[in-house]
Amino acid sequence: MKIVADAHLPYVQEYFGRDSEIHKVLGRDMSATDVKDADILLVRAVTNVNEKLLAGSSVKFVGSMT
Repeated sequence: MKIVADAHLPYVQEYFGRDSEIHKVLGRDMSATDVKDADILLVRAVTNVNEKLLAGSSVKFVGSMT
């Protein structure tokens, strides 16, 4: 499972890293290219999760950690 997470979220590696591939990206800079192969997207309020970000992606779950 591939998880794309905001780089400022604490403990992502500790909670999900054993069973998942984790890619950390700055939330303000997250793009459709960053999330296109992700199964899960973990964000904070600074990331605009919209059709443009998710278009063509394989994201099945978006979690906001705010």
